[in-house]
Amino acid sequence: MKDNKIKILKSFQDTDFSSLRLRRDFEINSLNYLIDSGYVNIDTPVIESADLFFRKSLGSTSGNTYTFTDPQNQQVSLRPDFTASIMRYAFSNLKKIENGAGKYCYSGPVFRFENNDESYNQIYQIGAEYISERKHGYEPEVVLDAIKCLEINNVKEFKINLGNVGIVRKYLDKLGLNNSLVEFFLTNLKLLNLKNYEDELLSKAKFQNLIKSNKKSDNLSKDEIKEKFSIELESNLGSRSHDEVVDRYFNKISSQVIESEFNESILKLKELLNINLENININSFESELNFEDFEKLIDSLLDFGIQKNNICIDFSLTRNLAYYNGVVFDLIYKNELIGGGGKYDDLPKMLGYKSDYSCFGFAINISKFMDALNNE
Repeated sequence: MKDNKIKILKSFQDTDFSSLRLRRDFEINSLNYLIDSGYVNIDTPVIESADLFFRKSLGSTSGNTYTFTDPQNQQVSLRPDFTASIMRYAFSNLKKIENGAGKYCYSGPVFRFENNDESYNQIYQIGAEYISERKHGYEPEVVLDAIKCLEINNVKEFKINLGNVGIVRKYLDKLGLNNSLVEFFLTNLKLLNLKNYEDELLSKAKFQNLIKSNKKSDNLSKDEIKEKFSIELESNLGSRSHDEVVDRYFNKISSQVIESEFNESILKLKELLNINLENININSFESELNFEDFEKLIDSLLDFGIQKNNICIDFSLTRNLAYYNGVVFDLIYKNELIGGGGKYDDLPKMLGYKSDYSCFGFAINISKFMDALNNE
């Protein structure tokens, strides 16, 4: 007989009493600490305008977001995280940001489509966002608040990975790379952790037409391009004009470098990624890249009692490049990523708000933490 019983959707789960109590204890303990530390607890709708999350990620995570048309013919999404919603709330109510700062905390479910059997599409988060007129200096406070949320829930054996998108971007700019190559390297920093990273990066760059075979084409002006390809330009160009085709080709070759220059950039970038906790104070990059605030963050963690062997400097850590622009961090428990966050000063402007504020936040994945406990 055919089984026609209604079953739970794939990658969703029911929560039993003991797990629910554990989740709620973690949530309440964390929120109580954050509220006592000056954060205002707010809740935002589970469903928001799809454009809110699309702008936040510049479309990079739209494939993981549950988006649909509601009965009023509006494009809406189940929230994939809280950050964009908190920013919408805060900058729609600027009068509530007092003394140049706004601190908000939250908890609840978020929804992300993950096409694998090891992840659930509904997870529970607790987190906080700090909005400040200060551009620098308050980051250690937020990172320590995230750590405190773990410690008050008796999570002791964790590690923290620290990166800084701003430092890496500034370093790439100082290498004299064009915008296309800067974005290429930022997007592919994790590849430099592979054993054969040179081959992987070069192959990917060639696929994206960032490598040219010789240096001569580098000096071609637009007029020289028109002359060199005059016959081709007389053929059917479709809807594009001659000037549009020339502009497109000129921009393409301007973004290319020869292979030897590309390989040299990889070696220099690898030098930055080799910085660790032991050599950061003696590194030759310190003066030109302004490591001062980054070092203050590390000192704050050490002063708080975090052991050196539990802090890892990782400049290949970039998180979502669509909006992170400074310090980024991951929280690792039992080799599982259970939380993290970073600095995202440009996000309010991406959402359409005029802002001179700096923003920094974190989220802890309670569901992932509970999975790690169960696996243990």
